[in-house]
Amino acid sequence: MNRIILFPFLLVLSSCETETKNLSYRIIQEKDFKVIPITSEKYYFEEIINPSNIGLVDNKILISEAWRVPEEHPRIHIINSKDWTYDKPKGKHGEGPLELIDASLFYKGENADTFWTYSMNRRKLVEYSMSDPTLLGKSEWKMTEPMMDLMFFTQASDSSFLGISEANKNRILEFDKDGNKIGGYGDWEKVKDRPDLNDHQLAELNGSFFKGNADEGLFIRVGIYRDRLIIFDNRDKSFIIIDGPDLEFPPFELVDAGGFERLYLGWDRLYRYRDAVVTKSYIFALYGGVSQSEYNKTSVMAEQIWVFDHRGQPLWNLKLDRSLINFVINEDTNEIYGLTTDEDPGIAVFNIPNDLL
Repeated sequence: MNRIILFPFLLVLSSCETETKNLSYRIIQEKDFKVIPITSEKYYFEEIINPSNIGLVDNKILISEAWRVPEEHPRIHIINSKDWTYDKPKGKHGEGPLELIDASLFYKGENADTFWTYSMNRRKLVEYSMSDPTLLGKSEWKMTEPMMDLMFFTQASDSSFLGISEANKNRILEFDKDGNKIGGYGDWEKVKDRPDLNDHQLAELNGSFFKGNADEGLFIRVGIYRDRLIIFDNRDKSFIIIDGPDLEFPPFELVDAGGFERLYLGWDRLYRYRDAVVTKSYIFALYGGVSQSEYNKTSVMAEQIWVFDHRGQPLWNLKLDRSLINFVINEDTNEIYGLTTDEDPGIAVFNIPNDLL
């Protein structure tokens, strides 16, 4: 039988920052950030129908199409960031070898001519050549059975992957290059007044995107439905959890899902953080805080990027002149490239202020 529970309780901590072994908490407020407005120039490409994700390899921008575009349309587009010209399409739609249904994430290849994309629908990675004119990939790697529960994952080192699951008791999971699980880090903390929620339900409550920087050893769970960033330092397996400004949990229902109860957050849920990038010195987190109905009316998803140092200390709030869905950062040119959410979506280019350099 379904039970409906509204969850307005606040996460209560004894101070704004507490620490335990390999785990520290920080509570932030909007006033902790120095506000810096930044403006952009937008580039539109008629070859791109409905962009959903953005990546950056060397000076090439990678754009993926939403899964619902026509099947004859390529899944990926390559853009030259030096002169903002269209380079070529990639990604033949299909379920066969070297084909893909969707392109959810992008990863650097072993050299500047190659990149990998993650097809969440088919649970595989496909490798592409930048210079090869064909749509097909050049190789592929299918996820192993131990990795099938992963929602997002990324390369952590030359010999390992890190990922997150919507069902596991750990915040972060680690796998070797053959797809064998070699570790799990950070148990979910119980929720005050609701100790009955199991690991699966706690993982859903903390639903996240997962981003990181292998060179810096830092990886982030980007909270989609609550104001929470979880920073994981892969070098010492420690966590920094940043909560706030809103400390309330999202309202939810527990609903029957074939013999077990799952969280249902409703169709008009609030979307919190949308994306994050780790650079050599900072963490850039794209923040929304709008509901689905608001987005449907205004096409505005996120108009601010909150900047932290690597220890989670809040620094700047970059107020954007355009709404973005996700973004990347070119550290060579000190530019932010973001996918816009307006009627004719394109790429917005922002110069990072000198204050941040």
